[in-house]
Amino acid sequence: MKILSALFCLLLTLQVSAQQKKYNYMYQYGIADAFLAGLYHGTLPVKEMLPHGDFGLGAPDVLDGELIIYNGKAYQTRATGETTLMADTAKIPLVLSTNFKADTAFYINSPADKKTVLGQIDYYLKKANGLYAIRVSGEFALVKTRAFPRADKEPFLPLASILDRQHFFSMPNISGTLIGFKLPQYLSSVTIANYHFHFLSADMTKGGHMTDMAVNKVKVEIAVLQGIDIQIPQDSDFMNFDFKTVKKGDALKAETPIKQ
Repeated sequence: MKILSALFCLLLTLQVSAQQKKYNYMYQYGIADAFLAGLYHGTLPVKEMLPHGDFGLGAPDVLDGELIIYNGKAYQTRATGETTLMADTAKIPLVLSTNFKADTAFYINSPADKKTVLGQIDYYLKKANGLYAIRVSGEFALVKTRAFPRADKEPFLPLASILDRQHFFSMPNISGTLIGFKLPQYLSSVTIANYHFHFLSADMTKGGHMTDMAVNKVKVEIAVLQGIDIQIPQDSDFMNFDFKTVKKGDALKAETPIKQ
């Protein structure tokens, strides 16, 4: 009887947990404009971040590379190219995530470059002001990524001012997954508007912010996000940050690599 009772309690716990899990609602911690202006200090532990989404992207503490959330685990690609699991105690300044459940899926079974792939995805994104999470997985002819090194001196310079410090990686003939979002322009000060993808190789050893790609054979999955939950950092740096200092166009500069 004790064993049956324990099993019943376990099943009940799992059922309640499944009911509480909310799919296709975007969770964001941090504000893009503040991060891009140099607020790189992490204030949210990975342990507290992961329950909000099993799929996503962001930045590690003090801009030490790029953050990828894949299948409920957090990975960090550093400027050396090394990609590793993040510790639960590691902290992040900015993250976008969701519990991903695809509404639409299609395949690209022949070689296609970045422009062609995004064009095919655009066909399925019917709402100009909608929020979408997008997963592209399979065989890539080429993936190019970037990662920033750890910021050194405070006050930290805006991201658009340190583009020359980026480290770039070129990965031909590789299997893996692009984890990304397409978000509307009206959220551009709060989050990263338009397409934004991070890459993680199938063996979880390579990754980074995707700057270019070409596919051989991939599956594209799209989730329509129903809303957004934005959590505001409570540290003094954020609370006293002057948003009037943010320069228009810095977000676009930060998303556009100056070299490959």
